[in-house]
Amino acid sequence: MSTVRFARPAEFHKALYSRVRHHLKDASIPKDGGARIITKTALIFALFFGSYVGLVFWADTALSVMAMAFLLSQAIVLIGFNVMHDAGHGAFSSQRWVNRLVGLSLDLIGGSQWLWRHKHGVLHHRYTNLEAFDDDLDTGGLIRMHPDQDWSPVHRYQAFYAIPLYTMLYPLWVVKDVPEFIRRTIGRHDIGHAPSLKDTLLFFGFKANFVFWALVVPMTLHTWYVALLVFIGIQMVVSLILALVFQFAHVVDGVEMPSLSEGDLYGGAVEEQWALHQISTTANFAIHNPFVRWYAGGLNCQIEHHLFVGISHVRYPHVQPIVEQTCADFGVTYRTYPTVRAAFAAHMRQLVAMSRQPEVAPAPATAGTPTPA
Repeated sequence: MSTVRFARPAEFHKALYSRVRHHLKDASIPKDGGARIITKTALIFALFFGSYVGLVFWADTALSVMAMAFLLSQAIVLIGFNVMHDAGHGAFSSQRWVNRLVGLSLDLIGGSQWLWRHKHGVLHHRYTNLEAFDDDLDTGGLIRMHPDQDWSPVHRYQAFYAIPLYTMLYPLWVVKDVPEFIRRTIGRHDIGHAPSLKDTLLFFGFKANFVFWALVVPMTLHTWYVALLVFIGIQMVVSLILALVFQFAHVVDGVEMPSLSEGDLYGGAVEEQWALHQISTTANFAIHNPFVRWYAGGLNCQIEHHLFVGISHVRYPHVQPIVEQTCADFGVTYRTYPTVRAAFAAHMRQLVAMSRQPEVAPAPATAGTPTPA
């Protein structure tokens, strides 16, 4: 897999990590989620199984179907934000086997923990907002998010069609996993090693399991096209919420979109240290809203998450003030939007900015060619 080199850690980087490490140690705060995240996980899975049973085996009116379908969509979102995300980063538990086991909750809802560790854990977290590296910026040319991405006339209208397209994220994610797993490539990046037999069995076994519980069982017990429409509706709601939370963190006006020249795409270098790169390419939102913090699994504190992926989101209230104060002490811009609405507006401004056709630099004058006065 190709890499990019960052500048060596300097005073800010060292001070930031030292302050957080000593605070957690002095206050006897563990990095993992402990009892708090176990309780939260139990509540989320109770909602997941309860809403699924209610939808498939109990709901018999349009209103009850819509209510159970909405609750199921929220349970899936909560699993993604709060459970598998911490586990995938090794922050759910201090035990590796527990993190791997709980991380399979992503496979339960149709994804793949094995692919996610490479796509999200490496390409996104290590190379945030670097075009051709951060897979989260790749929309196959449908939406232009980075100034280094090619522009086409259709992008003029992306502020209008982006939100509807976001409703397709979840099914695309479920389906796209299969060719990526078989080819062992993500975008232009080779994963570098083949999955084990265990990984392969888990991947295809859970994909089949997802199709079974999400489609086969409902379509067997109910009119098939009604079950299919409900399935699509759930997918659209989950997709939109996941996509917007991801975009609020990195695709908003004000965050940096670093550029690497074509010759530097492989083995290139970024001048700033990694911690500064993460802060400059990331934004927080609604960090003082307790519901958003609980619902989003701390992903609204995205700066803290990118700097300290091994710390559970339930510990972010202890970490966030330290990060913000350290940034202030060193004159580092700490970007945060006060509300979800403000973050949404910032994302729309970025879509509009990237919808404009880039100016073409004038060709350099050649010898013997007159230049305008």
